[in-house]
Amino acid sequence: MGWLMVKHDFTLHAGHDFNITYQVPEGSDMNLTGYKGVCKIRKRPNESVVFDLNTTIEEKSVTFSLAGDISAAKQLQTKDFVYDAFIYNDSEHIKIGYGKITLIQDISMHN
Repeated sequence: MGWLMVKHDFTLHAGHDFNITYQVPEGSDMNLTGYKGVCKIRKRPNESVVFDLNTTIEEKSVTFSLAGDISAAKQLQTKDFVYDAFIYNDSEHIKIGYGKITLIQDISMHN
């Protein structure tokens, strides 16, 4: 298969567009056509979803995105979150990424 799970921590600035892209490793014959993706941000792993990111899948990559207006509208007081990302189809699901997200509120830009 040749897909490696990646632990990566991010900083997300509220009000800014946010994207995470995972590439199929070079030399892998894996094709993502037919897969779906899911990436969710939560305060804690067992708590409710704070952000459910949009997914764009291409043959050799998957991108998860969150529009800046969505993160700005949440008005979150917390700054520490966790996320994980999966690709899946009818026969398998593969965890491709996880980590921490630090949310920075740009407080001057909001009411």
